Amino acid sequence: MKDKVIVTSALKDFSNFVRIPENRKSTINQALNTPLKKNFVVNSNANFLHPEIQYLKVREVIEINRDERCYILTPDTAHGTGKLAFFRPGQYLSITLNIGSSVVTRPFTICSSPYDSSDDDFYMIKVKKAIHGFATTHIFNTWEKGTEVIASAPLGNFYYQTLRDYPFLIGIADNDGIPAFLSMARAIEEKSLSVNLTLFYSCRKKSDAVFMDELSEIQKNTRNFNVIFVFSDEKVENYERGFITKQLIEKYAPPEKYSIFIDGSTQLLNLISTQITELGLERKAIRLNIGSQIKDSRTIPDFPVESIGKAFECKVKKDGKVIATINCPAEETILVALERAGIPSLSHCRVGSCGFCRARLTKGNVFIPNGTDSRRLADTKHGIIHPCVSYAMSDLTIQLN
Repeated sequence: MKDKVIVTSALKDFSNFVRIPENRKSTINQALNTPLKKNFVVNSNANFLHPEIQYLKVREVIEINRDERCYILTPDTAHGTGKLAFFRPGQYLSITLNIGSSVVTRPFTICSSPYDSSDDDFYMIKVKKAIHGFATTHIFNTWEKGTEVIASAPLGNFYYQTLRDYPFLIGIADNDGIPAFLSMARAIEEKSLSVNLTLFYSCRKKSDAVFMDELSEIQKNTRNFNVIFVFSDEKVENYERGFITKQLIEKYAPPEKYSIFIDGSTQLLNLISTQITELGLERKAIRLNIGSQIKDSRTIPDFPVESIGKAFECKVKKDGKVIATINCPAEETILVALERAGIPSLSHCRVGSCGFCRARLTKGNVFIPNGTDSRRLADTKHGIIHPCVSYAMSDLTIQLN
């Protein structure tokens, strides 16, 4: 015979349940008629940790070489930023730039440590002047000590998370992606990041390794960080020669389970993607961060060659009204075309991951390169695109947020 379960209750319980809406209304009616506080402690904390805008100033410009510089950025108290927002090693700032009639944004990874922002109140970013670079040329020509800078809060999810990542990390980077790992290495040295990091730093020549001295010094100061320099075009004694391969990774990989973090150019990803697959790691153990925007669409393996040289008409809508009709060359992203036309457009990462620039495609066809489409399935069904990685393949109509 099965045991009986007896639940005792009372009419009073049911009566109290029924009266919940009535009691709630009564409590609301008895409340004071004075306005609520404009700001609560939780809101103040949220605004500090995740401000929409940070007003900064250039404190120092550090010359690395002819084409690369580091900029030290501090709070611009005169414009309302009293303290820098905290960040995690691997995150970036989205910098807003007014260049002529265009308003553009560019992401720059923070290469200083979180202690620098909390104690000395500064971020450091590295800027590489790109050939024919629209934004980086402007920065090189105009930024000096005292220059005012508008930035976002620290953004991105390319950072270590204890619930997801193993405590042993392998990092792979070229010069485009090295700032994130320099920040991680500094945090490991200062013991604010408790991981073991083995970093593969890929360059053509020893002279190209811009942070070689800093990383080597950190390696001397901590047992939890090891850097392997890999030079493809130059043989240097005591350093690896060639490219980062499965065999090279396994040579230095720890015996324990590890996560692998990759940050760099699309060229780096294309070179090592097969090698990473052959390692047979869990999907969750592979973290990718494409650190640079595709500069030349003709280098995209699956780009429709028949569209090269063509230009299309794009009608731009906002709040249901056409605000402009712009020219969209097939070789440049829709976001770049919007910026060239002087149309302010929301954007942060510029590589298809954050979704901040999302827009609705209501007419026409676009090309999205493999590996850059991070849209949700629902977004693809409803015509949502990320203009930063979308290329016009016909005349278009898009609806901006």
